[in-house]
Amino acid sequence: MVILRELDENEGRISASSPGYFEWARQVRAHYTRANGVLNSRGFYSELWGFDVGSSSDSDSDSNSSSGSDSDCVIISPSSFTGKRKNPCRDLVVAGYTPVTMEVPSKYTSAEMVMSFRKAVRLTESKHEESIIIEPVREDEFVFFKNGTPPDYFYLYTGVIQPLNLWLPFTSFEAEMLRVLNVAPTQLHPNSWAFVKAFEVMCLGFELVPSIGVFFCFYHIKNLKPQTMVSLSSQPNHRLMSLYASNFKGFKDSFFRVRSSDQLPDLMYDEIGDPLFPFYWTDNPRLIKGTIFETLSDFEQDIVHFLDSFALMDTADILRCEGNSEALTEYLRK
Repeated sequence: MVILRELDENEGRISASSPGYFEWARQVRAHYTRANGVLNSRGFYSELWGFDVGSSSDSDSDSNSSSGSDSDCVIISPSSFTGKRKNPCRDLVVAGYTPVTMEVPSKYTSAEMVMSFRKAVRLTESKHEESIIIEPVREDEFVFFKNGTPPDYFYLYTGVIQPLNLWLPFTSFEAEMLRVLNVAPTQLHPNSWAFVKAFEVMCLGFELVPSIGVFFCFYHIKNLKPQTMVSLSSQPNHRLMSLYASNFKGFKDSFFRVRSSDQLPDLMYDEIGDPLFPFYWTDNPRLIKGTIFETLSDFEQDIVHFLDSFALMDTADILRCEGNSEALTEYLRK
């Protein structure tokens, strides 16, 4: 059975005098409660009151933490998202979503800023570094803007590239994840990118092909809140990897445009010219609550049982092992 709760398009911060205030506050508390039952007080009260209540050891990356949700919105999705032409919308229940208003300007508004970044940071492991075009943005340009004229481009936060080894072009698993979630690269929270990337690295360490169905046996979208990025949380009682340790503070003002050149068309498009993933923020990301285990192949079910047998892995440690097969193998055998 699939249960769908339609989100009110005004759902978000509401007046304390509203009849729905206490129910909304309960949902906010549930969202900021970690798997161990500890409340992220800073995140909770900042959301409740509408301003930052002050510094603490908590960060807004904690909104990505895993917990058992008491939400009444349940979405169950099968795992058969392999194959480029399959349509995941057929198997997903999609909750309503309010358009985003993340009006944070970028500091990458000049060619000089972009050039300085390119001199310091590589965007790809391949020989196609010069085939990836990055461009500054206007001072009044925000990540949720939609380009109405060709050529297409997408935005990328600079703060996630080096810490997560987020190379371009995206792998087939990463691009498929964006398609299934129906989000642009900047619409997925950096800590959620860490889960995706670490899961992929871990699978390669075990000589397994990363599977969307297996991934959503361990992760889900806890809820969707208007005007915020999409965050992945661990499934209750199915924690595979820890939350990435970085606070990712200050990343929202550091984005630029990324565009493909004629020498690297598969940065953004498939062989028939269709987008590999959403380039711009969408108004309807998918609230995926998990995988129907019985729809997994026998091999995928065995992988889930195999991964379930491991103790909690450290996301940061796995990411540090990328590119070093010996270190990764040694870590996974511990």
